[in-house]
Amino acid sequence: MAATKTLEFETKCTKVKIDYARCEPARSGMAEPSCGFACVKADRMYDRNILRIEGNRPVLALPAEDVKKVSNESLSWEYACNMTGNSAIEIMIPFPGLDEYRKRMNFDGRG
Repeated sequence: MAATKTLEFETKCTKVKIDYARCEPARSGMAEPSCGFACVKADRMYDRNILRIEGNRPVLALPAEDVKKVSNESLSWEYACNMTGNSAIEIMIPFPGLDEYRKRMNFDGRG
């Protein structure tokens, strides 16, 4: 059975994607990666212990449906991962109406 290449889950207001191809511990298999599992440490400090280490990669410590209930919407995982140079975590925050607003305000990115 092939290992999954990403971990995707939702919190109350965000969608989170961890790309294992960019995750240093998942790629290298090292027990003590240079990132020090920064995402899991940030989760323990600023969120609700949603992530844990299993098979040398961050995984959910709770069932996905419980993550939606308990997460405090911390962006710390993505920030901590980016600060180590891996950029393996992407947190997407839906912003209903943003496209329409940008069009109305003429924020289309052109001069």
